[in-house]
Amino acid sequence: MTLSSILGFLSLAGWMAVLAGVGIAISNAAQNRSTRGGIALAGLGFVVGITFFLASSGLVIVGPTQVAVVFQSIGGDPEEGNLWKTPLGPGVHIIFPIINEPILYSTAVQTYTMSRTVDEGQLRRADAVEARTRDGQQVLIDVSVLYRIDRDLANTLHRKWQNRYESDFVRPIVRAAIREQVASYSVNDLYGGTSLITTDETGRARKEQPVSKLPELQRNLNRDLRPVFAENGLFLQELLIREITFSEEFIRAVEQKQVAEQQAEQAKQEAARVRTLAEGEANALRERAAAEAEALRKRAEGEAAAIRARAAAEAEALALINAELSKNPLLLQWRYIEQIAPKINMILLPSNTPFLFDIEQLMQRAGATPR
Repeated sequence: MTLSSILGFLSLAGWMAVLAGVGIAISNAAQNRSTRGGIALAGLGFVVGITFFLASSGLVIVGPTQVAVVFQSIGGDPEEGNLWKTPLGPGVHIIFPIINEPILYSTAVQTYTMSRTVDEGQLRRADAVEARTRDGQQVLIDVSVLYRIDRDLANTLHRKWQNRYESDFVRPIVRAAIREQVASYSVNDLYGGTSLITTDETGRARKEQPVSKLPELQRNLNRDLRPVFAENGLFLQELLIREITFSEEFIRAVEQKQVAEQQAEQAKQEAARVRTLAEGEANALRERAAAEAEALRKRAEGEAAAIRARAAAEAEALALINAELSKNPLLLQWRYIEQIAPKINMILLPSNTPFLFDIEQLMQRAGATPR
């Protein structure tokens, strides 16, 4: 039980004593008895009731997540809206009742949601923000606004909006800001952004996933709305874009584009596969031709080396034979006779045939005397 409720209970007890005293006085008067006791009880009850009523009315208890602006009906400053210059923070405060009227506001974080789903936001109907992009496409944006009352600026909020700040300020100002910001983006920016073309380690171009500009839109909204909220006694903690819905025509167009891109990508992959296969076959042919050429070259080099060796050997043999013949001119004739001697007993030659050998010379060498 709080102090204010205790004082209120005591005030109520005083007023009940007043009623009881009046009742006793009337009853005693009807019986021709003394009414002094009833009147005394009623007077005491009146004093107690008035005292504790004023005490409870003049006592302001501000909770830890509250702030109180105090309206002064007599002697207030019109430029300040007849409000005390400094709002009352958490704690117990004493004011002059009747003349001073406290108005309590919550300083806890509040959430205002606008959604296309019925009963999801503050209004019990579809309440997403309708906006048009730079290229004329309509989108629906679900948004939640997290904000709180700035304790130091509570007087400003009360003067401008009082307890209508949510419906008369937060809702319309946020919707207007969203429409204004969305109008500077294309529908592709909000749907998926633009593709980034980068290069990989091999230097080839690579298409990365599109980058959505929704985070940028959200940052811009928070940047632009925070000073506007502050001017009206509120602190914008965060504006969150929860969901964005596109028109059915745009979704169909995107799906058709995706199908076309997939088909083009498949065709590109097939062409790349065929090109890779052709390059592989060409490389294999080149390698096989190079291997065959190398084998032919090596075989030709071997045969050439063999021919050179055989020629060198024959040349060396001829040189040796030549050397022997130069020393023994009749050696050739001797070797010829030696070869044919075992097979031939007699040779008949025509009369006009010159002698194959110089007989006289042979006989001289043999020591015979010619006849």
